[in-house]
Amino acid sequence: MQGNSSFDATRWTLVQRAKDANVEEAQEALNALCSMYWRPLYAFARGYGRSMEDAEDVVQGFLAKGIEKALFSAADQEKGKMRTFLLTAFKRYLRDEHVKAFALKRGEGKVDTMDVAAEEARWADEDATDPTMNFDKRWAIIVVESAREQLEKKYQREGKLDLYLALSASLTGEMDEGYQEVADRLDVSLSAVKVGVHRLRKRFGEMLRAEIVETLGEGEDPDQELRYLIGILSD
Repeated sequence: MQGNSSFDATRWTLVQRAKDANVEEAQEALNALCSMYWRPLYAFARGYGRSMEDAEDVVQGFLAKGIEKALFSAADQEKGKMRTFLLTAFKRYLRDEHVKAFALKRGEGKVDTMDVAAEEARWADEDATDPTMNFDKRWAIIVVESAREQLEKKYQREGKLDLYLALSASLTGEMDEGYQEVADRLDVSLSAVKVGVHRLRKRFGEMLRAEIVETLGEGEDPDQELRYLIGILSD
């Protein structure tokens, strides 16, 4: 999972960079972590009763303060899940900030990849009565998306991107095309497509488990976390 981009680094590697690297690398690592995890924070803030604009401001404020105060320097793999650490820190921030009149200036400490309109549309379809569940569900989505991105990169490195794109729908449901149609289009045998689907799903499971391991504390059970996250998405 290593690569040239911070997004290819493991989560705990990014945390360590944010702690120990030189200023430029630490800032890059912090930006990468913030870009990964703003969506669960936004979902929690909306479920917590914040308006769309207020939720955007409070998440931006938390991340800006987190970057300034080296938020992730307090994260420690020996102490437990990164998911728990981040939500606990955000709850504390909301508690401390709710008595203050604040509005983050647009562009100040902003996470450039925040697409609030798209996230608002997703949040509108969810149960607003349980902000923690909304946070966990968005976290689960991020884990799945990251696993799929890593899997796609793997197939691309192997020169099999066309195969991945043809079969990737099988990861979440039925493909629009039948196996024989895919085989004809790719000019391969039907058995090759069936084997390809089996191998794709197996690799995806491995990638997903690896992504989960990278957000857990030492000694925690990745299979238990996997079951929990899959259960949330199933609901």
